[in-house]
Amino acid sequence: MKGTYGCSLRSIAIFKDLSDAALARLSQACNWSSFHGGEEIVPYLDESDDVYFLVNGSAQVMLYSRTGKAVAFRTIETGSLFGELAAIDHAPRSARVEAVGPCVVARLTAETFRRFMREEPAMMEAVSRHLVAQIRELTARVFSFSTLSVKTRIQAEILRLAGAPEAGAAPCRIKGFPTHGDFAERVSTHREAVTRELGRLARAGIVRREGRDLVLLDIDGLRAMIDKGSDAE
Repeated sequence: MKGTYGCSLRSIAIFKDLSDAALARLSQACNWSSFHGGEEIVPYLDESDDVYFLVNGSAQVMLYSRTGKAVAFRTIETGSLFGELAAIDHAPRSARVEAVGPCVVARLTAETFRRFMREEPAMMEAVSRHLVAQIRELTARVFSFSTLSVKTRIQAEILRLAGAPEAGAAPCRIKGFPTHGDFAERVSTHREAVTRELGRLARAGIVRREGRDLVLLDIDGLRAMIDKGSDAE
């Protein structure tokens, strides 16, 4: 079940219900690669149709405008898959995927991916749930970009990165908080706007920066700001 880089596919969410034997066959069918931060994994409009599994590290789904403006669609964390759309419909890649930091990726041909889904109903169901989750997240992001101010989008993204904790929850830590530039790409704004709003939230006692982490101190206070901003739109 281990690949060339000593990593296991067991960390991939859609494989959690597969037998060890099925997982071993999958691992042997994969090609394994490592990437450095900023390195391109999948080019935009590429005509390949392999599917990828992020075994270790993180990556981002990106598009760049002709003027160089970056738009981040989602962050891919360890245990997720990407490239599945092209593996299903064989159309060119709809976005670029690049490594955020060092990562290990297992790649499977589209034909093998579809065959395993037919042979393993649990995998088919897991892929379906994954696709539904992506649609729901993109729907929420489109709504946010269309209706919320930049300030409120920043606040809402902080809450999302914190795991959307319930009201009254204790302070929580967002480990490895994105750089201001990366965060700006997530909410379709510029770095200066993120810097200003984080500074304002820190002065209000809502958040505190600790090294590379961001501590969300007042969850209810942040929720109240988001609700007020949403109502004002």
